[in-house]
This record gives sequence, structure tokens and C-alpha cells, in this order.
Amino acid sequence: MTSPTSDQPLLRTLKEGDAFVGFLLAQEAAFKISTKGSEYLELKLSDASGDLKGFLWDVRAIEGDMESITADAFLKVKGSISNYNGRTQIKLDKVRYAPDSEVGDLSRFFPVSSRPVAEMLAEMDGIISSVHDPWIRQLLTALFVGDAALRDAFSKAPAAKGMHHVYLGGLLEHTLSILSMAEKACGHYRQMNRDLVLAGVFLHDVGKTAELSYQRSFGYTDEGNLIGHISMECEWINREAAKIKAFPEELRVQLLHIVLSHHGKLEFGSPVLPKTPEALLVHYLDDLDGKLEAMFRGIKEAGENHWTPYSRAMERMIYTVRWPASQ
Repeated sequence: MTSPTSDQPLLRTLKEGDAFVGFLLAQEAAFKISTKGSEYLELKLSDASGDLKGFLWDVRAIEGDMESITADAFLKVKGSISNYNGRTQIKLDKVRYAPDSEVGDLSRFFPVSSRPVAEMLAEMDGIISSVHDPWIRQLLTALFVGDAALRDAFSKAPAAKGMHHVYLGGLLEHTLSILSMAEKACGHYRQMNRDLVLAGVFLHDVGKTAELSYQRSFGYTDEGNLIGHISMECEWINREAAKIKAFPEELRVQLLHIVLSHHGKLEFGSPVLPKTPEALLVHYLDDLDGKLEAMFRGIKEAGENHWTPYSRAMERMIYTVRWPASQ
């Protein structure tokens, strides 16, 4: 294959029939056996624009050591864009391992939030400073302002491995989106404790900074697989609350309840159901924001197709034709 170029097209700008030669990050890599009994390579390849499934049907076309074709490896690939059952993919002709030194600027392979991080952090700080409850404000300040390592991780982490906001800065963007909706909801439902809701939004996914790995491909850390972000968050809340003299026990329990119940159902990983108005609101706003982001992303990636492929996460196809808004 030819030498690298720094101006290779982004995956999601390519259309059916387009050729591609360049570097991509393998988020997943698996050698499989076809129904005809032949071995093939299935990859999930990505750059800053997103990811596509890639298939090399003849593994003899791998250049170099086959064992180097693994998840988290950069690969030099040659192939063309195709469409199968409504899903865009890349049919590969050649694949080889590429060391980081050959790839160059690694940042161009990772999708990032469209919002500047500094802008989002400033918005976050403004919301924390607007919290009236002194106990809640102390807790949030300790975690999201005073802990430099957590603040940095919170600004970089994705919100999920594959469902929604799957890009660097996605967790912070997702959190700010829910906070914006929460302000409106609390203005409508006057019985809500606004500060408690905001705290629940801040805390409900902060553990994903340690649950998810995002230095190369997006996946789970060992701790994330073994413990999960909800358990981590409860530990962190208890730890920080213990540092604040006379932190109210009732408040600690209510914050833990919001975190523990935010998935909404036992079968979705929450050990308890939402049993306070604030917990119910955080659950539904979190669910709504994640699903809408996934829908809008699916619509964008579908291009001119009227329907997206079936989404296992959403358990449906999505109709992509948008009725124009009134002027």
C-alpha cells in the first residue's frame, strides 16, 4: 500500500462506491468463519467522523503479522464503501498494522464534541455557583471544581461506549444538556427541589470517567466491568460527603437514591426504582437526552435513506424524513 497522506477523507463523508486508502483505528477486531467455512476478518473502524464496519473476506490479503490486527491498533487499509441491508460499510482489499509513529497526529482519529471544552466547563461552573443549597454546592464544588483530575476526565470522557454521545467531551455535553432541560422542568413543576435535581444530574454519570476507557478506542476499564459507574458514584458521594462537616444524612441518602435509580428499571441496572419526584425527573431526562442524541446521529448517518438500519439499542428503525419547521 502507498505511503500515508494527512488529507485522507473522513469515513462519514464517503459514499457507496468510493475508494479509500488510509489509516483507521480498529475499535473492534475479530477473525470469524463464514457459512462457507472460510476465515474472514470483521473490524469496527473509526476516525474523527465516526465508525464503520469493515470486512476483509480473504485473510491472505493481510500484510504482515495477523496477530497484530487487534482492537486499539491503527491499521492501514485499502477498500471501497458499500451498502448491505441499508447499512454502510467498507469492503476491504488489504489491511496491515500501522505503528503510531507512522500514523502521525492521533487526535484526528477520535470523534469530539462540537462544543469547545472551555465553553462547556465555564457553563458548568456557572450552574454550580447558582446552586443555593450550601451542602449541595460544597459537594459539587469539591468534585467538579476542586478535584483537578476528575474535572479533566469529566471534560474528556464519552457518555457511553456505543449508545449516545460517543465522542470525547460527550459526557460533559450530555450532562449540560440534561441540566438545561432540568431547569425548565423545575420551573414548570414548582414542587421540585431544583438544587437536588441539578445535583442528581451532575452525579448520575460522573462514574463513567472511570468506568469507560477512551484513550484509544471506546470501551470499559477493568474497574468499569467489575464494579460499574453507579457503584463508583455512590462510593464517591459517600467519600466527599464525609469530608464535609455535619453533611446532612437525609441529603446524602436522597442523592444516593437518585444515582442508584437513574436507569429507571431493575433490568436496566438500577438496584432500586425512582421513588422521589427528583429521582424520577433525572431518570426521564437522562433517558430522553440519550435517545434523542442517538436518533439524531442515526438520521445524520443514514444520508439520503428514508430509514436507518435497525438499532438494537433503540429496538427500532428510525424514519429520517424531517418535516420542515415553520418559519
